[in-house]
Amino acid sequence: MSNERPEFPPIESAPPRRTWPWAVAGAALVVALLWVARRTPAAADARPAALTAAAISDTKPAPAAEAAKSAAPAAKSPAVKTPESPNVIGGAVAAAKSVAMVARAELDRELGRTKAALAQSAAYRKQIDDLQKQLGAARGQIAAMQQAQKPPPPSDQEQILQTLAPVLRANNGGSP
Repeated sequence: MSNERPEFPPIESAPPRRTWPWAVAGAALVVALLWVARRTPAAADARPAALTAAAISDTKPAPAAEAAKSAAPAAKSPAVKTPESPNVIGGAVAAAKSVAMVARAELDRELGRTKAALAQSAAYRKQIDDLQKQLGAARGQIAAMQQAQKPPPPSDQEQILQTLAPVLRANNGGSP
């Protein structure tokens, strides 16, 4: 290997990287996101109008003759039809009530699920406490059985012999 070239070139010799293209691309991305975000609410405004028209048509059913007559213009243009009665506020209120009733039903359903989950977790806690008590009682029984099976402590003579056994073996040359 030649030592003419250093193994790792110094940092100063690396060419500088240009950051301005990345800054321009980031700014263009932000502008595009803001433009999309500002355009999206315009599509959301059409939804309440459709709800109001649907609620108005639900609140006052049309006779069969009017339904047939209004079905022909509706087929020509898919735009939201305007109510024939001047009671626009009443239709909006009815639509709001129906939406509120649906939301209330969903809220009640979720509250019921929450209460059921809380009751189930309380039952699980009670079951865990009972199992912990049973485990403690079982451990106590095991300890009592082990204590009962333990041999009695050695007598004084046995303790002296156990203490002197290594000395006695060493004096006899290791033979018993």
